[in-house]
Amino acid sequence: MDELLTTKQVQDLFKVDRITIYRMLNDGRIKGVKVGNQWRFARSEISRLLGEPINGENEPTAPIIKVNDFPVDCVERLQGIFAGILGVGAISVNLEGEPLTQPSFSNPFCRMMFLNPETRKACQESWKKIALKTTRNPAFHVCHAGLCYMRSPIKMDGQNVAWLVTGQFYIAPHNTEKAQEAITTVVRKYNLDHKEAQIATQEIPILKHAQQEQVQEWAPKVTETVQSMLCERSDLVSRLEKIAEISAIHPSLKNNSEKGD
Repeated sequence: MDELLTTKQVQDLFKVDRITIYRMLNDGRIKGVKVGNQWRFARSEISRLLGEPINGENEPTAPIIKVNDFPVDCVERLQGIFAGILGVGAISVNLEGEPLTQPSFSNPFCRMMFLNPETRKACQESWKKIALKTTRNPAFHVCHAGLCYMRSPIKMDGQNVAWLVTGQFYIAPHNTEKAQEAITTVVRKYNLDHKEAQIATQEIPILKHAQQEQVQEWAPKVTETVQSMLCERSDLVSRLEKIAEISAIHPSLKNNSEKGD
C-alpha cells in the first residue's frame, strides 16, 4: 500500500509553505486525498513530481538520449524564452548529465565559468550530480559554486529520458557569508581573476519566494511541451520508417508483376 504523507511532510520535501501546497492542489499540479479534515498525499506521486525513482528502482531503464535524438533548436528557443522571462539560467541534460542544449540566459558569473574549460567541466559535473540523484531531495539543489538549481523530468512513454535544469541563482534569504566562501573556493581552485569574479557575482540573481514559486510552476510546463515535441518527433520518425519500408516493397512487387507478364 502506498504511504500517505502529511501536508507538512510535502512542504518539507518541496521546500515551500502550506499556502503553496494548497495552490498546487487547486491548479492540479499536485494530487491529494482528504482524510477527515486533513490532506494526505501518496508518496509515489510526490516521488514522481520530484523526479525520483519509484518502488526502489535506482537505475534508469530508459535509453540514454543523445543530442541527435533531441530537438535541440526548438528546445533551446523554448528554454531561452522561459529562462529570459524568469531571469534564471536553464539547460537540458540527459540522464547521465550530458548537455543536450547550450545554457540559456546565464548570468555573468556563470558565463565566466563556461568560458574556462576546467570550470565548465566542473559545472557539467554539478549538472550530472543533480541528474543522477535518486534519493528524496529538496526542490532546489546546490552546485559546486554554491548556486541553486532545480531539475524537472522530461519523459517519454512514462520514463525519464532527460532533465531541464533551471538555476544559476541564490534563494532568498540566503547565507551571504557561505555563498561568498563557495565562490572564493572556486576562484582559488581554478586560478580565476578574483576581481572579475567578485564583480560578476554581484549580478547573480537572488530569487524571492514568489519567484521561486514561478520557477517551480513553469519548469514542469516547459518539460511537458518538450515531451510533446519528443512524442511528435517519434511519431514522425515511425511514419517515415513505414514509408521507407513501403517504398522498398513497392519496386519488388512491381518487378515480380513484370516478370509474370
